Amino acid sequence: MKNIKKIFLAALLIVSGLSTASAQDLIGISYNMALPSNSSTITDASFRGGNLEYRHFLNDNLSVGASIGFNYFNQSFGNKTFSSENSAISGETYENATSLSTLATAHYYLGNLGGIRPYAGIGIGAAGTYFTSQVGGVAVSDQYWGFAVAPEVGVIVPLGDAGVSLLSNVKYNYQTGAQGYDSVAYWGFNIGLAFDF
Repeated sequence: MKNIKKIFLAALLIVSGLSTASAQDLIGISYNMALPSNSSTITDASFRGGNLEYRHFLNDNLSVGASIGFNYFNQSFGNKTFSSENSAISGETYENATSLSTLATAHYYLGNLGGIRPYAGIGIGAAGTYFTSQVGGVAVSDQYWGFAVAPEVGVIVPLGDAGVSLLSNVKYNYQTGAQGYDSVAYWGFNIGLAFDF
């Protein structure tokens, strides 16, 4: 948990360092629902996720920035028994995983400033997965980091003239495997608000 706080603080400092006085900057905050696409264990959707991002517009159609996102996945598999040659353990079985991504981003926009703007983008960086497997009262936890890429398509819809917009996108999050663990991939469905400044 301390590592997550340090990474989040570092990302906020980077985002604030990128900021300028330009009105062509925005900060987006969104709720995220995610659906695993390649997991051999957790297959249930996650309804506990979020994303914080900063975008700096280089011109009317192109922005660069940074984002930090997380999703918490959890699934129960009922009562199970696991046995070895000399022992056995039984109990309610759970798997949970928290995915944390820190990405540099670029987006290309269609439409005109002040109007509805569909866009496509990509994020490249690192992602960490923190997971726990539990049988009854016995739990095993581990974590690993890998390279991450996240292509996305979305739309920004202005909500009046106050510099606030609806931000919605669909993102495919992919993290390479590491330390003997498989890769992680999931679809993210985001909806939130973007604030111009």
